[in-house]
Amino acid sequence: MKKLVLALTTVAAVTLVPSLASAGEADMCKGCHNGTVGPAVDALKAKFKTVDELVAGATNSKNPMMKAAQSDEAKLKAAATELLK
Repeated sequence: MKKLVLALTTVAAVTLVPSLASAGEADMCKGCHNGTVGPAVDALKAKFKTVDELVAGATNSKNPMMKAAQSDEAKLKAAATELLK
């Protein structure tokens, strides 16, 4: 019986612990903004000095790859805040 409880506890811990970890909002941007697909993060930092400027630039972008990001302004603000630290 003790082995069963230990096994169930272990399985529960292994299943639940990864869901507690969360990546930063800016991580969703770094996949494309690496200098080959989109402008590098350093170029974005040089071009946009404030969070509001960066969010406006992302929102006004005509690139079709930005459509998913443009739909959630709260995520854009969080990502911009992380990028411009």
